[in-house]
Amino acid sequence: MSSVPLCKDSVTIKSSLIDPDGGSLVDLVVPESKRELKASEAELLPKVKLAKIDLEWVHVISEGWASPLKGFMREDEYLQSLHFNSLRVKDGSVVNMSLPIVLAIDDEDKERIGVSTDVALVGPDGDLVLIIGKWEYVAELFQEYKEGNDADAS
Repeated sequence: MSSVPLCKDSVTIKSSLIDPDGGSLVDLVVPESKRELKASEAELLPKVKLAKIDLEWVHVISEGWASPLKGFMREDEYLQSLHFNSLRVKDGSVVNMSLPIVLAIDDEDKERIGVSTDVALVGPDGDLVLIIGKWEYVAELFQEYKEGNDADAS
């Protein structure tokens, strides 16, 4: 019995949680105090209405479930995911990312966005969901992805 207090003082309990992919958990949820400002910024931006599946992906990304992603995949991330089932992050490590997470838009949305670098994404009810900065559109890559998702939805 006398050895228990000695062991208790020298034991360090570590968390059993593993570090998130990429080193830190991505949290993109806008604090309540900044939501009004973001909503007013979005008023001036072109808008794209999200399908239900895209809204679900926004939820996954914004809460960090797809860390280290900080938004929908860009072209280089998409290609890595598609061809290597992983992403190489800034520190050189490789993160399992076998499912491309992209936002596929149609030609009508692309025309509405025009040359704007920022885009407001709205939900099916028209409420602001997300602002994407430094918008990137790659027609050749995402058209195939969109066609595949359309087939899955029917």
